[in-house]
Amino acid sequence: MDDEVLGAFAAYQRAQDLSENTIRNRASILRTLRATTDTSLVDATVTQLRTFQGREGIKPGSRRTCRNALTAFYTFLVEDGYRDDNPAARLPVVRAPKGTARPFTHEQVDAMLESGAYARTRAMILLGYYQGFRVSSIAAVHGHDIDLLAGTIRSVVKGDKPLSFPLHPVIAELSRLMPADDWWFPARAGHTGHIHSSSVTNLITRAKHRAGITDPQLTPHSLRHSFGTDLVDHEIDIRVVQELMGHGSVATTEIYTRVSAKRKRDAIHVLPPRAIPHRSGRNRDIPPVAA
Repeated sequence: MDDEVLGAFAAYQRAQDLSENTIRNRASILRTLRATTDTSLVDATVTQLRTFQGREGIKPGSRRTCRNALTAFYTFLVEDGYRDDNPAARLPVVRAPKGTARPFTHEQVDAMLESGAYARTRAMILLGYYQGFRVSSIAAVHGHDIDLLAGTIRSVVKGDKPLSFPLHPVIAELSRLMPADDWWFPARAGHTGHIHSSSVTNLITRAKHRAGITDPQLTPHSLRHSFGTDLVDHEIDIRVVQELMGHGSVATTEIYTRVSAKRKRDAIHVLPPRAIPHRSGRNRDIPPVAA
């Protein structure tokens, strides 16, 4: 019964033009719920949903995503007549703090590029930093996406939206070293298509570790954060940054407008230096300070 309902829910979401990534993520959440309860998904109670949403070890952002998935699913069940009530309607609202950018520094990006990583991993790092691509977009770069005459690169962004972006000169140069008529990062072991995004994550993470970067908050996605933060630090208009990052709303881009660590360092260095005193000066005559 649950598999049938999940299939119907997936079709319902596709009719709403939701991305396949969203559909897969919601299905994963619902299957996890099913594995932790002793009833079917259709018969789950509000108490079971609250227990699941409130389970330990979940970050606020993930808890909010979980609530959204449950609300969408049980709203669908009511609309299609699988049940008469909506237990998700009584789930508490999750107040997750607004996210903050977690960028790599320029020195850390250089360290990863010089860490002994293979050419394809270096290409992935460059795409993350110079184009601001997510790992899913990096994995799917094809030679046909590059138009050197127009100076553009195509990509499918979050929400399955195909967009064209300006091509950074570094990536234009890189393209001359990459396949022109094939995937830049083809799948291996006899598989067709491009590699999985998780493979991109693993390869960049290895380069990070080889570079001696131990901060757990820095992930391959942090290359995208570096892209957005550096653009804002160079005073690029926020609407331009929004377009370059493929954000549907400028509100999503606003996390990059918060004061960056670099700007804080630059600000503190504005204060003029002075010699550190080694004596208190108590035994010398101090002239009065003019008003």
